[in-house]
Amino acid sequence: MIIILILLLSTLSAQDFEINGARLNYHGSHILHDWVGTSNDLKGRVFIDNDKSEYFVELNVSLRSFSSKNSNRDSNMLFATEALDYPTITFKSTSINIFKDSVKVVGNLSFHGVSKKIESTAKFQLSNDFSAKGSFKMNLSDYDIERPTLMFIKIDDEIKIEYFIK
Repeated sequence: MIIILILLLSTLSAQDFEINGARLNYHGSHILHDWVGTSNDLKGRVFIDNDKSEYFVELNVSLRSFSSKNSNRDSNMLFATEALDYPTITFKSTSINIFKDSVKVVGNLSFHGVSKKIESTAKFQLSNDFSAKGSFKMNLSDYDIERPTLMFIKIDDEIKIEYFIK
């Protein structure tokens, strides 16, 4: 009976949230126009163990799940990112620092066969359920992606990523 009580109490201090269907936006830009591609298929998990101060985030999204509401642009994105060879983007945290209502997450973003360290600060909330909202910027050239061109002018190298997790 004591062992069961100890096990029950230990589970109360740890929270493991499965992420399924959260939203991810990427913001692209070209001298002629800006656009947003959206995926509602961000998946993964967030683990929080307050007693041991252990935190972990692991997320992934399929490149095919993004839509910019322009099928030509979306197919060009899949071609430029070689989505057949590299179908998913993954993120795994290496450190997480929690503040009052925000969190600084450092980890490895794997995209197009390249893994790079990124940092992001997010607003989060744990009342009733877990939610987080944040963003970061990345360069396509850091992931060996040849930028598409429109009218012989390449799109901007910098892409802004926004995530909304619930």
